Amino acid sequence: MYDSRAGQVAGYFRRSGFDRSTTADLTQETFVRVFAALSQYDPARGAFGSWLLAISRNIARKHWRRRVTENSYDPELADAMFAMPAEASNSPEQREENAAVADCVSFLDEQLGELIRMRYVRGMTTRGIADEARIPESTVRSRLSDALARIEKCLQGKGIVQ
Repeated sequence: MYDSRAGQVAGYFRRSGFDRSTTADLTQETFVRVFAALSQYDPARGAFGSWLLAISRNIARKHWRRRVTENSYDPELADAMFAMPAEASNSPEQREENAAVADCVSFLDEQLGELIRMRYVRGMTTRGIADEARIPESTVRSRLSDALARIEKCLQGKGIVQ
């Protein structure tokens, strides 16, 4: 059971904004609870995956409530954002792409532009953005998705992306 479902549970925790170490711990905690409560699982009440997700969700919520300070910085995202070699970022093509992205972001309404800057410039997690913007995480994800779609469409219009 663990081998077939651990990736799914870990993916849920990563999408919820947890770092790799915390994700591994929470995944283990989830399966400890699952194995302890396995006798209580009733297939007539729902699919196993739904039951597993409910346990994972409860563990994530409990962990967020336990946290003393909110670490909204996502170091992996920041590393990915700055992984490009310095010489590549100085190329004319890269400068043109950067200018096009900045221009496309400037066309977004102020709220969407700020969410993009929080996520991709400041390297914040969706949880951190939600806390700072005082909106639900699901709204953050939805608005980021909308903003990225608008940026992509803008970049297509500029011939930067296909």
